[in-house]
Amino acid sequence: MALMAVLESDLRALSAEARRRYPAVKDAAEHAILKLRSLSCPTEIAHNEDILHIFLMACDVKSTKLSVIGLSCLQKLIAHNAVAPSAVKDILSTLKEENMAQALGICLRLLENSRSTDSVHSTAAATFRQAVALVFDSVAYVESLPSGRIDCSSYVSRTTTITDEISCSFSTSLSLCGNLVSGGSLKREVLSKVGNLGLRLLEDLTALAAGGSAIWLRVLSLQRTFALDILEFILSNYVAMFQNLVPYEQVLRHQICSLLMTSLRTNVELEGEAGEPMFRRLVLRAVANVIKMYSSLLTTETEIGSCMSGRPNYAVLINVFLNMLVKVTHLDLPLWHRILVLEVLRGFCVEARTLGLLFWNFDMNPKNTNVVENMVKSLARVVSTIQMVPESSEDSLAAVAGMFSSKAKGIEWSMDIDAPNAAVLVASEAHSITLAIEGLLGVVYTVAALTDEAVEVGELDSPRCDADLFTEYTGKTAVLCISMVNSTWLTILDALSLILMRSQGEAIILEILKGYQAFTQACGVLRAVEPLNSFLASLCKFTINIPNEGEKKSILSPGPKKSEPPPDLRDSVVLTPKNVQALRTLFNVAHRLHNVLGPSWVLVLETLLSLDRAIHSPHASTQEVSTSVSRLAREASGQYSDFHILSSLNSQLFESSALMHVSAVKSLLSALRQLSSQCSSGYSQTLSQQIGGVAFSVEHMISILLNNLHRIEPLWDQVVSHILELADSSSQKVRNLALDALDQSICTILGSDQFLATKESQKQLSDSHGAEETEVGSFECTVVSPLSFLYMSNQNFDVRVSSLKILLHVLERHGEKLYYSWPCILKLLRAVADASEKDLVPLGFQVTKCLCMRNCINKL
Repeated sequence: MALMAVLESDLRALSAEARRRYPAVKDAAEHAILKLRSLSCPTEIAHNEDILHIFLMACDVKSTKLSVIGLSCLQKLIAHNAVAPSAVKDILSTLKEENMAQALGICLRLLENSRSTDSVHSTAAATFRQAVALVFDSVAYVESLPSGRIDCSSYVSRTTTITDEISCSFSTSLSLCGNLVSGGSLKREVLSKVGNLGLRLLEDLTALAAGGSAIWLRVLSLQRTFALDILEFILSNYVAMFQNLVPYEQVLRHQICSLLMTSLRTNVELEGEAGEPMFRRLVLRAVANVIKMYSSLLTTETEIGSCMSGRPNYAVLINVFLNMLVKVTHLDLPLWHRILVLEVLRGFCVEARTLGLLFWNFDMNPKNTNVVENMVKSLARVVSTIQMVPESSEDSLAAVAGMFSSKAKGIEWSMDIDAPNAAVLVASEAHSITLAIEGLLGVVYTVAALTDEAVEVGELDSPRCDADLFTEYTGKTAVLCISMVNSTWLTILDALSLILMRSQGEAIILEILKGYQAFTQACGVLRAVEPLNSFLASLCKFTINIPNEGEKKSILSPGPKKSEPPPDLRDSVVLTPKNVQALRTLFNVAHRLHNVLGPSWVLVLETLLSLDRAIHSPHASTQEVSTSVSRLAREASGQYSDFHILSSLNSQLFESSALMHVSAVKSLLSALRQLSSQCSSGYSQTLSQQIGGVAFSVEHMISILLNNLHRIEPLWDQVVSHILELADSSSQKVRNLALDALDQSICTILGSDQFLATKESQKQLSDSHGAEETEVGSFECTVVSPLSFLYMSNQNFDVRVSSLKILLHVLERHGEKLYYSWPCILKLLRAVADASEKDLVPLGFQVTKCLCMRNCINKL
């Protein structure tokens, strides 16, 4: 309905202007108004010739004002699909060079005339924009080019999330590529009449934007900002025109790029219009369009330094533009200027396809500059400014947190008009830091999205696949992702960890932790071990609130390859919201990468051990709950939910081992064994912490066994060998832990349905194929034999007594199920009879008595 109202207003203006000298136009306009009121949508207008006819009449008369109104209305009809295809030829016939140049020239002269009122200025500007759009729409139609318009602009609302922008960039690049391919034609050097008209207009606009005069439009000068605005509109909306028409491509290469390079220079004093923020913004937007929209041409370009028919290479131009932009972030320029540049750099980082192409053609080419790596470093340098002036950084960090909070709520952040200068300065600094953080997160999500794409097309193995089947990756996207990770991970980790350490706002913490999760998971899928371990180690530092830990070590270091044992948590452990969210992120990463973590499990388990100590500490609390409140009171009031949730997530992680590949379960068991060994020999820990660490490891090894009874055979040796090691410990408590674990595990396995089913299937196999009984029953013997080994090899009397007690317990509960392990049991009983310690003999008699009472004699 808005279109109808605008067209009726234009028709009234036509009628009023034509009243004296062109009565036929006046009557046709009034007739069209009546017709328009009976129509309801653009489709109906397209089928009504009277509406189109009046605007064509206005273009044909020898009146500049009527022609301008007619051209403006024709452009509106085309833009709203309110023109029938059969009528396009009639419209094109109105685009005569002399008439068009005269009409456009008058608009520009009205725009430059100082005596023109504001309404005349705005009308002339709007009319000129519409006429330009009509000209280039017509060029695209006559030359059979796709529109190449980008529906999802890179200049999105500040309330849009980074992940949404990455998704938008993927769909946009795919649709744009599809349009360009559908054009299908080779580059053409010969233009139609309409194409030549558009070319002249483009050349004049470029000249006016550079501060020169327009020959075809007969205009001596024009506000450079206005001309540059129109030029940027053409660059962003008519991509295919520059891709396929050689004369347009030459104007882009020689004139437009020269204009932009000159305008980007900062080594001279910018005077007048060129130094104003609006002009600088338009220059940067035009540069961004040239880089983003034409970076796809890099795949067809020759190497840097080569020339094609004497013309500059696109790679050279893009390299120069990007280096100039990065350089600006290092210079002592006004803050608003740096913010404009950061907006452009951020835009590149959230354009996944563009960023990937730039990295492939520049950073991965040893002859070229590492433009993406330099961009990432410049963004990280902006983030690091928060530690240069500690007094003001807290205010800036609070403002950054406020910006992220507003964005999370879908509210565009804004400042009060009457804010003092100091507040404006803080907000500007916070804005620059926010742009830098979002740019780094854009790189993170780009790597994650490209990694997911490589998995989908089969270039990378899914993290659900067996890690033992890993092969060297050779696919283009996979190689690109691995190279991007290796080039940027350390810089990204330094910046994100700094912000995470210093920030307290919920929204920014969640956003940074999402970035941690995305990048860590991508590293796991790519099997990039060093970045994976470093991100995991950094994430683990934020999970438990250790007093003064931030003062002892700089968070900027990626951390050692092998994490040190968790320090003493003391009695008062307070989990902040940041700690809780970091733990949740760690659980998410562990679930996603459980098949590929391998040795990295140790980093996760050390943190889970610290969490376990906090959960079982009587003085632990979350930050919102006072430590003066007793734990019982907190649990009763329901205020202890964070600990309950984390405890549940901890249990679920080990229960999910049933879904892992066997090789991954073995890696997890190896990590638990390593953690147990570290704790039992840890000199920096108290005795209770050492025992607690061993208990944690053994408890979860048994939990893994219980959840993997369906495939216990390949896992049993790994578990029981560590239990036997612990049974030989000098600590009585550790020995008791080991013996209890051995008792529980043997009884659980022998009593499981899976064990009975396996034994029955093996017995049937023996009967049908004549297999040796010793071969078929080997697993049963493997389960029971540790008791005999423990008795024979261990010289500790208490351990030998415990081994007999375990055997007695096993026979009491599952003696009738045993079949193949009796020789091993009888050998143990003979050893008891021959023992010098006579106190062992009564236990041996109890075992023998159990054999008789459980009717096991007939199986011997």
